[in-house]
Amino acid sequence: MIKKQTCRFIVVLSCIMNMGQITQASEKTPAPKAIREVTNIGYYEGTGKDPAKHKLDLFLPPNPENAPVFFFVHGGAWVQGDKNFFGIYSAIGRLAAQNGMIGVVISYRLTPKVKHPSHAEDVARAISWTTKNIKKYGGDPERIILCGHSAGGHLVSLVSCDPTYFKTENINPSSIKGVISISGVYEIPKIILGNVFGNDPENKVKASPITHVRKDLPPFLILCADKELPLCTSTDCKKFQKALEENGNPVKFEEISPSNHMKIIFDAGKPEKQVANLILQFTKQVLKQTPSP
Repeated sequence: MIKKQTCRFIVVLSCIMNMGQITQASEKTPAPKAIREVTNIGYYEGTGKDPAKHKLDLFLPPNPENAPVFFFVHGGAWVQGDKNFFGIYSAIGRLAAQNGMIGVVISYRLTPKVKHPSHAEDVARAISWTTKNIKKYGGDPERIILCGHSAGGHLVSLVSCDPTYFKTENINPSSIKGVISISGVYEIPKIILGNVFGNDPENKVKASPITHVRKDLPPFLILCADKELPLCTSTDCKKFQKALEENGNPVKFEEISPSNHMKIIFDAGKPEKQVANLILQFTKQVLKQTPSP
């Protein structure tokens, strides 16, 4: 049953994303004139460098000065997608810039070229680049919001909960002021997804954000749609929410209705939509607690 659900997760997601390419191609959000975009910046130069995937885009508000940073990671079941997915993720970067933040939207290596933990390592590398370089663009490296959708929600949750990734990249955990996971995966089933996480059940436990929940994590906003794919449902979200709460961490969960696994992220860059408003409300709340220097 779990194998069938997971196959459905990957197949349905692929179909929806391909349909989304057709639908969304005519719905790109144009860049407001006041927003400056700096694209295809390399964020990693070490062993295993991928010239196509180790890239990020910046979306800068007018005259930024110590602007908070909104860092976004795309989804795609760890096997497909990139920062340029028909403008959907760029719209999120622009929304951040329209609200006084610097948007950072990244690509990362995918399966089958790599397996876990390479995806998460790339996310941590991009965060590290951001903390070291964003000041040059008018950003505040001590006020970063992490956000991701689907596999990206899994990845931002994992690197925030498992201290290994930040330690490796010398990232100060206190620089992360909040984490937003949209339709994320929080517990990797032990008997499937071997193509991404390998076949050792213990590795899948280590790859699960819920395994690493502890005290003193940043505030979390967990979002999902009422019509979700397996592993991303409200039941899965509430289990992760409960683990965070039991460890004393601030967390808010919202189910978006009517919506589905892809519509929720299409709407995240549209200021008139509920999901975008929830994201902006959360960022304002957590950033208010840590004003700029």
